[in-house]
Amino acid sequence: MSKKEKEQILVRYGSSRKEREDFLKAMISPEGKPEVLDDVVVLDVSYANMSGDIASSIFAEFGAEVIKIEPPEGDPSRKVTPYGVNRNGVGIPFIMEARNKRYFTLDLSKESARDDFKKLAAKAHIVIETFKPGQMDSWGIGYRQLSQINPGLVYIAISPYGQYGKKAQEFINVPDSDITSQAASGLPANIGDMEHMGEPYNWPLKAGVWLGWYITGIEAALGGAVARYYMQATGEGQMVDVATADAFASLVGYPVTMGFTWDRARPRIGRHDFAIYPYGFWPCKDGMVAIAAGRDHDFRGLLKILKIWKEEDDWRYVFDRIPDIVEQVEKLYKMIADETMKYTSDELVKMAVDYSIKSAKSKWRGGGVPIVMKVQKPVTTMQNPHWAKRKSFTEFEDSQLGKFIMPANFIKMSDSPPRVKWVRCGIGQDNAYILDKYLK
Repeated sequence: MSKKEKEQILVRYGSSRKEREDFLKAMISPEGKPEVLDDVVVLDVSYANMSGDIASSIFAEFGAEVIKIEPPEGDPSRKVTPYGVNRNGVGIPFIMEARNKRYFTLDLSKESARDDFKKLAAKAHIVIETFKPGQMDSWGIGYRQLSQINPGLVYIAISPYGQYGKKAQEFINVPDSDITSQAASGLPANIGDMEHMGEPYNWPLKAGVWLGWYITGIEAALGGAVARYYMQATGEGQMVDVATADAFASLVGYPVTMGFTWDRARPRIGRHDFAIYPYGFWPCKDGMVAIAAGRDHDFRGLLKILKIWKEEDDWRYVFDRIPDIVEQVEKLYKMIADETMKYTSDELVKMAVDYSIKSAKSKWRGGGVPIVMKVQKPVTTMQNPHWAKRKSFTEFEDSQLGKFIMPANFIKMSDSPPRVKWVRCGIGQDNAYILDKYLK
């Protein structure tokens, strides 16, 4: 799409539904558009650590040539698979992160293989590794040595507590994992078990599916991209030291900040949000809805659509609804639940949307925008036409892996969008290609 065509569409944007949909299709289509990282070579030597695979997947989606280096028996991450489900011996999580990558076998524990790795690193732009701190350096292929061979190299090292310091040394032989990064952040203890709210040592709850690993992978890719940008400006590479405890803790740093500010830790409050309210899940006739109405005027709007305006005086201000006192917030939760149970999820969503439209047109300031969203199950999520229009899921078929659907291209960009070109991950399947292109 030319600049002029894009400007013409943007001028008309909103004039018709068809034009908006046509614009979206043109914007997210990768056809004829450049891959912004197509001149970048990434060596992924992450081992038994999905965060490294996730980081390299992001580079691969933007066009980088990612070479996954693993020993002849393969990366142990290949065997990580939920519920015993796998394709040709490869776990679904590994397949998810296999997109657009080359696979090369090289046993870095052997001295003879390290010479080949040095040759690859001399031609690479980014290295990603997840070995224990100092391991690559002891093999003579850490940042200290590789930066002498390739001064512009961006070297990303991922470990539980980073490469340096007392904690890094203490946990040097402890393998990294998603659950340990979450445990180190303090968040699971803050969430707590809703059946024992208020107890000082209730059962902690982990957040999401490998959220610690995914956040680490995203932050590692971001750090690597910025370091690459710096290299293009100065000619100098650098080391990017990523600690999974830091990565996840920085995401949830608000609880720590609040604890220091108020000079006391927040209580563990189960299903309730850590700081604002209402902000969580409520039951309805046909399932659950998410409600976000933390600001005072949003909360007043929620009371209006639920027809319980008479309760406004007791909960008027944000500080009346901060979940310090569990008994108090439980009372508010039940008051809202008693009303949401009278409606279906679709009815509640429509009520909130209609109110928000009226509020936006109102001449009075601060009408409020209570947000209500249906809590989807995986099967209903996949049926939502929203995902098809945005091409959020893509079907792939491989001779060895079979046919499957996976998320793709979560970032939409008008001129240089990411893309998934293939998903295949046979051990050493690209050995001949790598040898011919880089080690000949």
